[in-house]
Amino acid sequence: MSFRFKPLKSWSLRAKILLIFLLLISIPLSLQGVATYVDFSNSVERRTSDYTAQLVDQINRNLDRTLMEMQRLSLMPLYDSGVLSILRKYREEDSLHQQPTVEERSKMQLYIASMTFDRPEIDSIQIFAGSGYTFSSLAPSAIAAYTDVERQPWYPGVVEARGAWVLLPPHRPSYYLDGNQSYFSVARLIREPNTNRTLGLVKIDLKQTLFKQLVENVRLEENGGIVVQNSREELFYTATADGDTEASKLLSDRILELSGHSETASQILHMEGSKYLVVSNYSRYSDIHIVSYIPVATLLVETKELRNFTLLAGLVCLVMAGALAIFFSYRLTKPLGTLVRKMRLVELGDFKQSVPVTEDEIGRLGSGFNRMVEEIDRLVHEVYVLGMREREAELAALQSQIQPHFIYNTLESISMLARQRNNEDVSEMATALGRLIRSAVEQDRSLIRLGEELETAESYIRIQKMRHGSRLQAMFDIEEGLEDCLVPKLLLQPLIENAIMHGIGDREQGGTVYVTVARFEDEVLLTIRDDGRGLSEDELAALQASLEEAGDDVAANTPAMPLRGHGVALKNIKQRLRLIYGGDCDFEIDGSLGQGAAFTVTLPFAKQEK
Repeated sequence: MSFRFKPLKSWSLRAKILLIFLLLISIPLSLQGVATYVDFSNSVERRTSDYTAQLVDQINRNLDRTLMEMQRLSLMPLYDSGVLSILRKYREEDSLHQQPTVEERSKMQLYIASMTFDRPEIDSIQIFAGSGYTFSSLAPSAIAAYTDVERQPWYPGVVEARGAWVLLPPHRPSYYLDGNQSYFSVARLIREPNTNRTLGLVKIDLKQTLFKQLVENVRLEENGGIVVQNSREELFYTATADGDTEASKLLSDRILELSGHSETASQILHMEGSKYLVVSNYSRYSDIHIVSYIPVATLLVETKELRNFTLLAGLVCLVMAGALAIFFSYRLTKPLGTLVRKMRLVELGDFKQSVPVTEDEIGRLGSGFNRMVEEIDRLVHEVYVLGMREREAELAALQSQIQPHFIYNTLESISMLARQRNNEDVSEMATALGRLIRSAVEQDRSLIRLGEELETAESYIRIQKMRHGSRLQAMFDIEEGLEDCLVPKLLLQPLIENAIMHGIGDREQGGTVYVTVARFEDEVLLTIRDDGRGLSEDELAALQASLEEAGDDVAANTPAMPLRGHGVALKNIKQRLRLIYGGDCDFEIDGSLGQGAAFTVTLPFAKQEK
């Protein structure tokens, strides 16, 4: 026997009341269990936080005592007249690289060695003279004789302190000949008491084992640890149970952002899916933060049974509430989900969408959506068809403006030649003219092959050569392989005509027209250049302004007015390019008076399919 789940409206009153009771019982029980567990967990966290805060405070106090002793040691050379006299002797400006005597070296070494007596935390003490000579508690074979301290990365911080003591983070000093050990140090400039003149620098290198001794009594929990760093986020020491120092650094950076320079701070942080209890203690004396972090999960081991029970009860409640929420939300939002999917399809351009209509508020929304989509589909279709027709009409009108202008000039040339001569050149000139007319009239295309356009241009130049004779020369430089690329019809001829008429004109010495076509990546550059009279700055500015106005008329969908006078062909070309390519093309003019003019058209590369 199959079971059929009845819709909610057909449920009995008993079923509905049962549902209400289940909700009223399960939710409060879950909340109570969660509250009990949270309260117990917070109590454990508070106790652990207080205990950890005491530990890190004690560690910082012990560290301060050690650093105070190091500060006192760094002051001792200032009160020893023998040390000061040796340092005065070997100041940089007085004795550059002068080797101290054996007696002076022995005296300094004994003095420095006495400073390290019964102080196991000190690895070595160096006193750097102004000349660069290094006096050290170590044997001469273990340390460089001369050190350029000004090139050391830690030196600017010591100078900035102006004679006060500075705590340097762990580094590898270059003056050690082995150079493999890392130390943190206390350093101070040695200044002459009376003149405050810098005589040298004292630097106490401390062993990293000092921190291990300070934290040896701290029990590190699994995935927990301790980090020691200053407010500039320079790491001094880190200790972890699992050796993950990178996680320690990230946690310490987070706690510094939250606590700032407060003496003690305790926070709960979330890092990489885990929750940590982080306790930080800050020493204003040493500018050191000691950060201890403990995974909260390790603190709650004792509450495992309570946690499991609470989680089980909460899980049951959540499953029940989740199942109910999923069911009801699905039933209520299903029509809305359908409507959203349909709207996304409409955004992609599919206007043939509709949604089922019901009798509620969502149904009325769907009915409005259906009417809106139908209206958008109708309007888009009408606007698209109208725009295409207007575009085709404008292109046809612009192309037709060139043909009478060109034919008129050509016929005038034939007439002038016929009056001057009576020979066979007239026949050749008429043949070339016939080719040009067929190219302009018979081809019902806006884009043609570059090879066809070059044939038209050569025919026109042949006609003009008969008129101008040897005064007119033409040179073609066409990159190989571009004959099949597509260009607008009658593009080169108007530019060549403009170069001959306005560039070479009636100059007695004539001139040369250069036609160049080259490809650069996805663009084709067509350049028509002459060596004629050129353009003055005023003429060039006026012509460019006129072309900009012609381009703006097309961009604004303004009907083009009849163009007359100088620049007719150029304005016509500008408008045709904007209509065909939009903003993906360019038309540039360049030239100077007496140097000729150049017209460059940049088009996107497109090849005719065979």
